[in-house]
Amino acid sequence: MTVTPYEAAEEIINKQSKIVVSPCICRKEQKMVGKGCDKPEEVCLAFGAGAYYYEQNGLGRSIDKAEALNILKAGVDAGLVLQPGNQQKPLNICMCCGCCCGILKNMKTLDKPAQMVHTNYYAQVDEDLCTACEACVERCQMDAITVDEAALVNLDRCIGCGLCVTDCPTEAITLGQKAEDNRYLPPKNVFETYMNIAQERGLM
Repeated sequence: MTVTPYEAAEEIINKQSKIVVSPCICRKEQKMVGKGCDKPEEVCLAFGAGAYYYEQNGLGRSIDKAEALNILKAGVDAGLVLQPGNQQKPLNICMCCGCCCGILKNMKTLDKPAQMVHTNYYAQVDEDLCTACEACVERCQMDAITVDEAALVNLDRCIGCGLCVTDCPTEAITLGQKAEDNRYLPPKNVFETYMNIAQERGLM
């Protein structure tokens, strides 16, 4: 699983020439069984060949960059975690909530969800700016933040999504970048992604 902050997702969108948006299958599924949430549903973005496939099969509608960026901002404002495809040139960006997304729900039950995520960032707090308002606590999908006199980030749980940053009224929380030797470089393409998975599972 790959997680990215808002600015990185914005950069991905700005590089695209073909974009299609479709409903989130996870929230759609949960609503069908009487569960789910009121988070935005039409937020899944597909790019390039994936976008053409979705459009040709009636799975989504074509949009321009401006609308895609508006959808991205609405998703972040609603507290959705941005998950791009695990390639250097992602074919999609999913916007996920902790109540409907099977991946996030299961990760939240782990002691150290940060170990299960490919991310190059982590949240850090300037205690002098923090007012202990707890806005970040409500935004965090992984229960990574507690507040006493100031917010405290549990790095074993922080997945570097940046949602806490976007809602901090005093800008006390920022995203730090991991040391260069600890950063993740995604596979070049989908083929390499699945080849890596096969190798990790001992299938080749």
